[in-house]
Amino acid sequence: MILKNAIDSIALGIEDYESDDQRRLISCARNIFAGILLLFKHKLVELSPPQSDEVLIKQKILPVPDPSGVLKWQGTGSKTVDVKQIEERFESLGIAVDWKRLNKINQHRNSIEHYYSSLSDDAVRELIADSFIVIRDFIRIHLDEDPLDLLGAPTWNGITKVAEVYKIEHAECQESIKAIDWGYPCLEHALMEFSCTNCGSSLIDIPLHGPSRSSSEFKCRSCGKEWDFESAANLAMKQHYVSKNISLGDDEGSEPELIDCPNCSNTTYVLEEDVCVFCEESMERNCQRCSMEIPACELDGEGYCSWCAHMMAKDD
Repeated sequence: MILKNAIDSIALGIEDYESDDQRRLISCARNIFAGILLLFKHKLVELSPPQSDEVLIKQKILPVPDPSGVLKWQGTGSKTVDVKQIEERFESLGIAVDWKRLNKINQHRNSIEHYYSSLSDDAVRELIADSFIVIRDFIRIHLDEDPLDLLGAPTWNGITKVAEVYKIEHAECQESIKAIDWGYPCLEHALMEFSCTNCGSSLIDIPLHGPSRSSSEFKCRSCGKEWDFESAANLAMKQHYVSKNISLGDDEGSEPELIDCPNCSNTTYVLEEDVCVFCEESMERNCQRCSMEIPACELDGEGYCSWCAHMMAKDD
């Protein structure tokens, strides 16, 4: 029953998308995300032991003795697992799912529901395109089925068609960014991966190229939000370093890889490159007084470590 509901939900999502009624785009997002979660729950049901009341999909699990006195775990109640619990149980069972992509799908779904006034086909296409990958991989790898056979030709062809449209749009956006010389590979990579801070879409475009990178204007094709080069560089670098799990110095005792530039105040100073990728200023890394390397947390562009700066202030 759960599998049938999953298939029906995904099919309804594609029907919603293909409808001429703009209001059904929200329903599309809900149905596709719900369908994916139902596919996951179906797998948990498959793995639940017999006579356990489908223990793996139940939120509440209790130890129950069998007739011989052996304790077994049994599901109870009608509440089933939520997204976080599914992730935890999949991890315990060794079921690999692209949770980063699934969280992105959920982000798109939330954005579509919360920003209905700025709703666009692009935002929904991106959700479907990301869903396409998750659905395809899960059905093939973990359900050992062919997505075409399981979902039916109309649904599967609808998903692949929308995903192809998104792929073309995404490629166009990427090309608009590649066409500019950003000066630093790490900045170009960050801008290529930049996601809209308003709706989460990665369809970030540069509609009109200026004479230099500083005149570049960025625009989200999904919700229309715009950024100038300074704002985009600042946000993109933060996103890039966080997504790569590279420290920004928030963890106690950790040395950051990216810091605020003392010259322009943007979070765009890359310590490995010893340069701010926005204003292109560099700092002296060794103290001019004691010649020791200045810790990242003490870099302020003055050229002295905190101890020497303190001692010099005392001398004054």
